[in-house]
Amino acid sequence: MGMRRTVKWLILVVMSVMLLGVTCGAYGETIVTMTSMAAAPYNEALPKLVEMFEKQNPDIKIKVEYYPFTQLMEITEVKLGSKSSTPDVLFVDGPLVAAYTSRGYLLPLDQYFTQSEQSQWVDASLKAAKAGGKLMTAPLNNSTQVLFYNKRIFRENGIAPLSKDPKDRLTWEEVLELAKRLTIDKNKDGIPEVWGICLNQVNRPYQCLALPNSLGGKGISDDGLKSRGYIDSPEWVKAFTFYQDLFNKYKVAPKGITTEETVNYFTSGRLAMLVAGEFNYKTLQNTPGLEWDYAPHPYFAGGVAATPTGSWHLGINKYTKVPDAAAKWVKFLTTAPGCVEWFKLDGHLPPNKNSLAYIGSDPRFSKWPDDIYRLGTYEAQNTAVPRPLTPGYLEWEQVLTQAIEDIRNGADVKSTLSSAAARIDSMLLKYK
Repeated sequence: MGMRRTVKWLILVVMSVMLLGVTCGAYGETIVTMTSMAAAPYNEALPKLVEMFEKQNPDIKIKVEYYPFTQLMEITEVKLGSKSSTPDVLFVDGPLVAAYTSRGYLLPLDQYFTQSEQSQWVDASLKAAKAGGKLMTAPLNNSTQVLFYNKRIFRENGIAPLSKDPKDRLTWEEVLELAKRLTIDKNKDGIPEVWGICLNQVNRPYQCLALPNSLGGKGISDDGLKSRGYIDSPEWVKAFTFYQDLFNKYKVAPKGITTEETVNYFTSGRLAMLVAGEFNYKTLQNTPGLEWDYAPHPYFAGGVAATPTGSWHLGINKYTKVPDAAAKWVKFLTTAPGCVEWFKLDGHLPPNKNSLAYIGSDPRFSKWPDDIYRLGTYEAQNTAVPRPLTPGYLEWEQVLTQAIEDIRNGADVKSTLSSAAARIDSMLLKYK
């Protein structure tokens, strides 16, 4: 072989190795990139799970890119909208599964997860993971809501501690009566020193949906393309009339308060009851001097127990160049036994029944306050109602959030919901 031919051959070999390294890394390793929330506990738990996975799969390397929530959503839209092959694995908020599917962002996962593996997830999470009858994501986390209450304020006003038994949960009507007794304005200036009740996410559908859900109300049609007749139904009008009355008629909930302020109102003793995510118990437990406890999420008399649910799922980029390796990583995080390790490090209520079984068997979760996960386990499997499945979820949520805020501030309930339904339906036309 001549010198020129040798040089050309060497150049081709080097170029081939370099190109191979773009997707496979050094020494034949496959690199899987992933986007994630930058906040704790994700940025603390994921590196440890990566280490576990790579020990079991030395030919695969996981590269995680962390972003704040807003940037994470923007990165997903920009990269996947341009058909970029990375990230290979992405965080997907549960209600956005249908939207991302309609935009062609996600790779169907049925070929990677057996029916047995899919059955590991609780029904509400599995339902949220599907679109068009196909499995489009794998549930990573779940969530629920509980009724936190201030034990000192209850005691000082002659109110006994609440039951933790889901069968003895309070009705919203009973919560209102308690809230009236616990809204305390000692100096009679019209501004209570203690408010009776508030929802943590004061205007967000995720939490407020439990009100109409308890009365049998739905958020959208089965095909996800019509909100008229649903969010302006009698059930919704009744539910949000009750919600409006908490702030305006009975004045037991503080107007003007934001989602970011509600937990602080509770920890500082300015709020007797707070409906909020179970994970907030850690903040309450770390607040010096705060006497608190929790009870199951309320429901309407004559209705059914319905609780908010849903959280992050994992999806695989439709244009990934390493689908098999990406699926292996996703399966490690979301099915047993990896999902149990994820829960131990992450701490959010899990969607996998194996992780829930771990909660049920470990003695740690039989003691207060960690026994809150036992209540969460019950709710996840018995009362959880996922958010509406629609390709236009972002539009639906945006319009409804403003409608709920207007209702909280005193706007006519029926006309506000009817107007919101009309606006949403006009936005949903593009998905038909």
